[in-house]
This record gives sequence, C-alpha cells and structure tokens, in this order.
Amino acid sequence: MTATAQNNWNIFFNEKIKKINTIDVFVRDPAERLASGISSFVQTTVRDYPNLDVNTVIWFAENYLYLNRHYAPQFLWLVNLARYMNPECLLNFLDMKDLKTVTDMHERPFKKLKVNTDIPNREMYERIDQILVDSIGTSMTFGQLIKHIHNKDIPAYDWVIGRSQRIIKPTYELS
Repeated sequence: MTATAQNNWNIFFNEKIKKINTIDVFVRDPAERLASGISSFVQTTVRDYPNLDVNTVIWFAENYLYLNRHYAPQFLWLVNLARYMNPECLLNFLDMKDLKTVTDMHERPFKKLKVNTDIPNREMYERIDQILVDSIGTSMTFGQLIKHIHNKDIPAYDWVIGRSQRIIKPTYELS
C-alpha cells in the first residue's frame, strides 16, 4: 500500500491545485538541504545510470546551479507551485522536523557524501530560502510572500525574483 492510500491523502495536479485553500509547506535549512540534496542527486543518478562516473556526476552537481529538484531552492519549488495556485491560497510554513506528525515515510535514503556546496550564485537563493525558514509558523499567500521577501532582502529579491519574472508573470504581477 502506498503512503497516499495508507494515510488517505489526495494528490492534486495542476488545475486541481487552484481549488485548494491552504497548502502546508515544510521548509528546511537551505545549507543542510543543499548538501543532502546533492548527495541524493549523485547517488540516485549513479544508481539509475551505473555506467556514469560518480566523480563526474559530483562535478556537474557542484558546478551547475540547481541541476536537480533534490537540491533546487525551496523558493523555486514554490514559484512552480504558484503557477497553479489560487492567488488567495494560504501557504502554511512548517518546520521540516514537523513532517513526522504527518507521515512516518520520511527517511534519508542515502548516506551523506562529502560534497562542495559552494555552487556559483547560490548565495541569493539561499538568502531567499532562509526567509522561508524564518517564516515557519506563519501563513501567507504567494503574493504576500513575494512582498515579504522584498521587505526582508531587496538585493536577494532583485537577483532571484527579477530572474523569475517570466515564470511567475502569468499568475502574479510583481513590481
């Protein structure tokens, strides 16, 4: 039985997401997530493509900004979700430690590798993700989140959101 069936969860895709009024978002320390995510990406890739050289996969992960969803910034995940969300939908920011209250399915499938997390241009994305972490315990719409990020860190806002405008524009008009 899958976790979805076992917990009586529903999975919503694209247009069905517009009907949701609240979404719980579990956020994690950006630096910890990056190191863990690169480890997961490398080990998953080598598992699925055993002919690849592990050091080459590590090199790509360390040198190309957010190549994979395992370590992409949490904010970028929210940008993608916002494409489908109702603008009035509330995002409830929760600590990753609280995930165990929802499911016991959370486990670390891979060992931690020693990887370089000094990815070029990562600082501004991590600053945005830190604002998400600092928002644990709050609820806001995506539009309110954008304004909150702007108020907290204008340089990170300009760097990240200025570059994200093409993705967000169909749903949200940002200043």
